[in-house]
Amino acid sequence: MRRGVILLAFAVALPAISQVPPTHAVTFKGSLVELKVKSAEKDFPIRNVWVWTPPVPASQVNTLPVVYMLHGWPGSPNGMIAGTVAPLTAAFAKGAQPFIAVFPDGNALTHADSEWADSYDGAAKIETWLTTNVIATVEAGNIRSRDDRALLGFSMGGYGAGIIGLHHPNLFGQVITLAGYFVVDDLTNAFGGITSHQSKESYQTPSNYLKVASQIRWFLGDSPEDYTPLIRGAAEAWAAKLKTVKAKYTLHPAAGGHSYVFVGSEVTAVASWLKWGVVTPPTPTPSPSPSTSAISLPTNSQPTPSPTA
Repeated sequence: MRRGVILLAFAVALPAISQVPPTHAVTFKGSLVELKVKSAEKDFPIRNVWVWTPPVPASQVNTLPVVYMLHGWPGSPNGMIAGTVAPLTAAFAKGAQPFIAVFPDGNALTHADSEWADSYDGAAKIETWLTTNVIATVEAGNIRSRDDRALLGFSMGGYGAGIIGLHHPNLFGQVITLAGYFVVDDLTNAFGGITSHQSKESYQTPSNYLKVASQIRWFLGDSPEDYTPLIRGAAEAWAAKLKTVKAKYTLHPAAGGHSYVFVGSEVTAVASWLKWGVVTPPTPTPSPSPSTSAISLPTNSQPTPSPTA
């Protein structure tokens, strides 16, 4: 059975988790803000992003590192918010270094199984949107270094986190994959098919980027109870490849199967595993521009993505 059929059944079975609006799913301290961020694509010219700031003094917000959290398919930011914010709140209360969690919407219309990618036909440009407009919007006023920015993804989001991190090691110093996979699984033709668009297939294949994998710290979470053939054992196989290039990785199994119970268990461990540099506070300016607000749309200060391989 293929991933899309299995995960669709899972999504239907868990409406209470995956369909609760974020404003109702989160009932604890901290702030959850919705941003609308422009995208140069046909499917969604404006995409939603949810930003959760943990309960810290306002003066510390601009010194927090940032983790971008990518949902699976079928899925949305709602499920990731419901599955991660509560355990993160508890972990931070117990002494883990807090960070800002960002939940972008990686869904597509033309190719529903987006793989968090730029589709071959330009209908979706999700990777470009995330690595330019989203970072510039969320971090406006204090763009973080790669040492203070990470990617985390569940299922399809785990694949997205891995391949985007490999494409942009200058932007992300740490990658966390939870029930992710590391091969092309193009269920809705986002990459155009292997025969007619081999270059796109090659670009989206993680093993083609092992030379840069050693620049990233990896957390590979999986569950021995995962029922998805594509995903079961994928973390171990990727760890073996990382070992060949002497990349730093942690292989961390947790109970819970392919579910947000598993995600919640893993993010607790992730909060302690992450290693951050020291974020330098922004230098105050005499007349702050409105464009430095966390909810402003992207400006020309966007980080430049690394060249495609």
